[in-house]
Amino acid sequence: MPFSATYLLDRLAPSETFIQRELDQLRRRSWPVALWLLSGDAGVLKFSLAACPRRLRWRFFTAACARLLEELPRSPLTAARMLKRLPQAAHLVKKAADSDSRLIHAHFAGITADLASVAARTLGIPWTCGVHAHDIFTCRPALLHRRLRTAAGIVACSRLAADTVIAAGLRPEKVAVVHHGLPLNDFPFDRIQPDELLFTASRLEPKKGLDTLVRACALLARRGLRFTCVIAGTGPSERELKRLSKKLGLEQTVYFIGWQSQEETRSRLMDASALVLPSRRTRDGDRDGIANILLEAMAIGTPVVTTTAGAAGELITHNVNGLLVPPDDPGALADALAAALTTKELLVRLSKAARHTVEEHFDGSKNIVQLEAFFTQAAGPAATACAPKPPSPA
Repeated sequence: MPFSATYLLDRLAPSETFIQRELDQLRRRSWPVALWLLSGDAGVLKFSLAACPRRLRWRFFTAACARLLEELPRSPLTAARMLKRLPQAAHLVKKAADSDSRLIHAHFAGITADLASVAARTLGIPWTCGVHAHDIFTCRPALLHRRLRTAAGIVACSRLAADTVIAAGLRPEKVAVVHHGLPLNDFPFDRIQPDELLFTASRLEPKKGLDTLVRACALLARRGLRFTCVIAGTGPSERELKRLSKKLGLEQTVYFIGWQSQEETRSRLMDASALVLPSRRTRDGDRDGIANILLEAMAIGTPVVTTTAGAAGELITHNVNGLLVPPDDPGALADALAAALTTKELLVRLSKAARHTVEEHFDGSKNIVQLEAFFTQAAGPAATACAPKPPSPA
């Protein structure tokens, strides 16, 4: 039975559509979920220690001190960041108490997890954490363990993410894999095969490997293939990528179109011969999990070409429902893209199999049931016993 829960995020980024979809699905299924942010334009927690209810202030003080003293000798920078945000944790305590929340759920194993653990301990309720990619792949295992060890449960969006958390010393029985799902009615399969258009949409940052894509495009151009490559997104690598494209003489072949809305991205996907995501693993360990854009392309029927650097192998079987190539290999990527541009029979087969994969394993209406079960188990019987009953039909 649904019960009141509080979500905590750093910010609601436009690219993190999976979180908004998750919240929408829970609310449609009668979950009274409140969302609070650490930064943004709306729904932001105040920096107010006085917001903590008087009856809970001593408990808040002891919970905060315990977590700070645990972290200070091991990671002073983490402790300092936590100390700075503690007034927001105090406001979180008030908001969760006011809504009679039975669970606090933090997305990402960073400052949100630190504050959720303090607030939950203050209130005497369980907390959980959703882990993804950058938040755990670049985090030292000892710090990750300290952050998550008091969580009642950890939900990972890929097997790779779950294994990373377990390798940090968290008990396997506390970790569940629940893939992000899509509302498939919003992504109808329509495999009208366009020609000569490669598309990618992502944050323009090193781990996305877009320099490999630009170099692969140069190889394709040398082979005399006719095509256009459209790169959507913004980020720290944008200027460097544009310089590389110009250096390789691709100004009339590779186009950078900036950030696109969900609707614009979906339209671009439907017009593309292939979705390309040449991700890599960076020196600090960062890499993709199961990128949302891969799911969206596969649902629509746009063939995908990506790499083995992250968790894409949990979604894609090479030459069955997509094409997988090694990361940082422009030649291998160019070969795969050449097949996508010239072999229609292959693309039709990949497209149909990809849609089947999404329907079987990434249907949002199915996966939300798994998340509900995770929350119910983490919160324990006391939460469901006190849950408000849904209104009876008129």
